[in-house]
Amino acid sequence: MADFLKQRGLRQFFYKLSYFGIDKNLPNLEIRKYWLSNVVVLLTTFFLLVFAIFNLIIGNKTLAIFDIVTIFLISVPYYILQYKKCYDLNKVLVVFAFIIGVIVVAFFKFDIDRQSEFLLLGGSIIPVYLFDKWKKNLLFLLFPITFFAITFYFDFLEFGKIVLAPKHLILLICFLIIFVLSSHFKHSMMLYYNSLSEANATKDKLFKIISHDIRNPFSSLLSSSEMQLKFLQNRDYEKLEQTSQLINTSAKQIFELTQTLLDWSIAQTDSFKVKAEKLNINDLVEQVVNFCSIQAREKDIEIITDYGSPIYVELDNVMTQIAVRNILINAIKFSYRNSVIRVYVRQFNDFVNIEIVDKGIGMSKQKQQEIFSKAVVAAEYGTERERGSGLGIVISKELIEKQKGKISVESEEGKGSSFTLSFPLS
Repeated sequence: MADFLKQRGLRQFFYKLSYFGIDKNLPNLEIRKYWLSNVVVLLTTFFLLVFAIFNLIIGNKTLAIFDIVTIFLISVPYYILQYKKCYDLNKVLVVFAFIIGVIVVAFFKFDIDRQSEFLLLGGSIIPVYLFDKWKKNLLFLLFPITFFAITFYFDFLEFGKIVLAPKHLILLICFLIIFVLSSHFKHSMMLYYNSLSEANATKDKLFKIISHDIRNPFSSLLSSSEMQLKFLQNRDYEKLEQTSQLINTSAKQIFELTQTLLDWSIAQTDSFKVKAEKLNINDLVEQVVNFCSIQAREKDIEIITDYGSPIYVELDNVMTQIAVRNILINAIKFSYRNSVIRVYVRQFNDFVNIEIVDKGIGMSKQKQQEIFSKAVVAAEYGTERERGSGLGIVISKELIEKQKGKISVESEEGKGSSFTLSFPLS
């Protein structure tokens, strides 16, 4: 038990050291970078202490003093800067301290058989993970440059000239392989992290909107049902009919919010694969129009379709219906009462286009740029104060792109919008 507690205490100690000075409120990716620099310095400090003790034991006082001085010149300033949260300066310190340390060890021949420059081969991965863009490339180059500078310098001392050998080409290729593989791995990690961050941000926004929106219809549903009981007891059928309408409206709002959540969950699930089948696109659109006609009639909106000749396309029936339905419901929401929405299906080159045109409130240029972005998802009100999550078009875009399609919009404020959903014919 005592041994277990000691191991746990030691683990906690090293865990705290590895996260020393790191602000937990930073983005997760930045925390990982600073954690890596902490680990590098922690391990370096540990080995320097071990070497210092070993050198004292074998009587090599000069090298022991060098180890201790290195700790005071690198590790101590590093932890002071980390405590003050000078993270960027510390990352640069780690890279240059590593390079300068190898140079000093090599030139003073502190290492056995003088092979310390090979540490630069493994250490070259550090700038790849700590830095981005041009800083990453520039600081990485310092490692092979320093490596070959040390190698050629000692070759010159030994042979009186710089000797180029096949091993130099092999080592250069090794540096290149390390750079390419680590950069590729980091790029993949960044893509995953960014998509995860975006999904989490969208999820947070969606649940904020849903939690706010779902409270009102549920409150209305509960209060209306309680009132209905009273009106039923008093046989006040006129008011009973009014409350029934309120219950119906609230139930529709709850259904729409639930439908949005279900659609969003489908769009976010990587395991949800496209199940393409040969579909008559006209029939698919007609099914969606029939589904949305009930909502359109409530605002006395007429949906006019123009399909042309039948067009057969390999598409996922569920995904495509959700995408078209969201756009059409959006058009109904932002159209005025007694207006017309037109739905066209046309073949254009190697694509089939579904165009949904309304004469509603339209959008500004800025809104057209933001409407497909998860980053600016926000609840909006229709022409008759219908509230939505603002996520329907984003969901449509993701489902369309899963099928290698495209979505675009043309709009003018006060004159309406035209959404075009394009799918490849083959």
